Amino acid sequence: MYAGARGSRMLWFQEPRDNSAILIAIMCRRFSAALVFALMAAPPLWGQHPPLSLCLVQTKPDAAAQYDPPSGPWAIELDKLLAPQILRTGATLQITLLAASTEKNVLPEARRLQCPYIVELWYRQSHPASGRYAMGDQDSLFSKWNDEDSLLFFLWNGATGKVIARGVSPIRLVQGQNLRGSNPLVAEPAPCAALTQQIVKHLNKLP
Repeated sequence: MYAGARGSRMLWFQEPRDNSAILIAIMCRRFSAALVFALMAAPPLWGQHPPLSLCLVQTKPDAAAQYDPPSGPWAIELDKLLAPQILRTGATLQITLLAASTEKNVLPEARRLQCPYIVELWYRQSHPASGRYAMGDQDSLFSKWNDEDSLLFFLWNGATGKVIARGVSPIRLVQGQNLRGSNPLVAEPAPCAALTQQIVKHLNKLP
């Protein structure tokens, strides 16, 4: 500060403020707030389970049977319902949809593709059981709906080749339909929806 003679103006000299330091402090505060918000909004990366991989295949009654698309109508419909499911661990499902195959070729193909788990889908018409369904507890799954078509699944362990779980859902024709219930779009109740719930229930029990 410098003061002149009496009656003259007084001149004050001040050092300029360091505006750059203030600007940096404001920017750091805003960046910190944005980082905290992003961390709170984003799902945690730690502790996440990897997707559960499985193969889905519809079993053909014989080698001559052909589907368009090749995977078969029931497998395609079940794939649509299973794909968005999230298990209780938070894991999603990574599904490989295979071309429909005869029973004897299901496990060899799944092993070739190294599928950890296989969902095998069967469509059964209501005529008397034969072949596979005439034997053991598979046929007992249909005993309650022996006058209706049924949709059956087997959940296999790809490594051991053993059945982990199985389930069934009845199929009835939509009122007024005179076609057999071989198409998910003309069946009630929605059998694939019922099987989806059963399959997810069993997948949630996997270690």
